[in-house]
Amino acid sequence: MALKNFIVLSLLVVLQVLGNVCLSRGMRQIAGGNAPSPLALLAAGIDILTNPWIILGVVCLIAALLFYLAAISRLDLSYVLPMSASSYVLSTLCAWSILGERISATRWVGTILVTIGVLLVGLSEGKYGGGKAGKSLPLRSKSKRKNSSFRDKSQ
Repeated sequence: MALKNFIVLSLLVVLQVLGNVCLSRGMRQIAGGNAPSPLALLAAGIDILTNPWIILGVVCLIAALLFYLAAISRLDLSYVLPMSASSYVLSTLCAWSILGERISATRWVGTILVTIGVLLVGLSEGKYGGGKAGKSLPLRSKSKRKNSSFRDKSQ
């Protein structure tokens, strides 16, 4: 994988994790209830829109979206999505270490399985057209593909 692609994917993952951690921290500061009145909902809405942690989280997630768009414009979606799943691993670690969440053994096992999956995908080639595992099968015949409004970058 080219260094530029590695940087784009890394920033995507880091910004996703930071955004989610900030949102979680901000939302925990907002008081909630089971059946709030309309006035309480309005107050909570104002609290959400003015909470610095929530604002920072939203900014990070918007930046992550921009890096995601850059990643899928140059790499296979079947490569980008599993690689971005490494944010689940980092989110779990941050939830435990920064937010003080208790993570059950089952969640840790799931996190380890996701990590293994990300590593397997990372070993494959992440550029248009199949990768090391072999040539991908076309979904449509070549004659129909030429008429498609979507650009096929594997040709």
